[in-house]
Amino acid sequence: MVGKYIIAAALFVAACAAPYSLAVDDRAAISTRITSFERAVVAGNSSEILSVIPPRMITAIAAKAGLTEQTLRGEMAKATRDATRDADVIFFDIALDQATFQTTASGRPYSLIPTQTVIQASGNRSKLQSNTSTLTLKDDGVWYLIRIDDARQIALLREVYPDFEGVTLPIGTTKVID
Repeated sequence: MVGKYIIAAALFVAACAAPYSLAVDDRAAISTRITSFERAVVAGNSSEILSVIPPRMITAIAAKAGLTEQTLRGEMAKATRDATRDADVIFFDIALDQATFQTTASGRPYSLIPTQTVIQASGNRSKLQSNTSTLTLKDDGVWYLIRIDDARQIALLREVYPDFEGVTLPIGTTKVID
């Protein structure tokens, strides 16, 4: 009897992160999205940076903050401009060639892509290196990028997309480098 439970649990875990064979057009769409996002980060283009966030997440964040979506987008753009004004992006890479593609238990395709960022604050010799994963997910036929480097971001993702509840997501690391 215990053996049946172990088999059922193993099948459940496998279903929560089933491997996914990515279609060529999906890979091209993700690649294009990543390329334009990387350029936007290096250039400090806040509107392009924000365009990769799924609209459902923007709606949820705005509701929690008691703001309109338009006001939230304006505040997020300002925060992005402020952050990029005071720091130089030395290196930024979303390594699509190292991505893992899977589906949630409900069948939603997603990927986890190793991402590295190195920034240097103005007037500071030290640099910060961040090693995270970028989550890509398809929503209403469009691929989006989501930063998932801390527990709050993962909690919001699972609130907006409950099918990620059983999916193990990595938490990123940041360290000072010379």
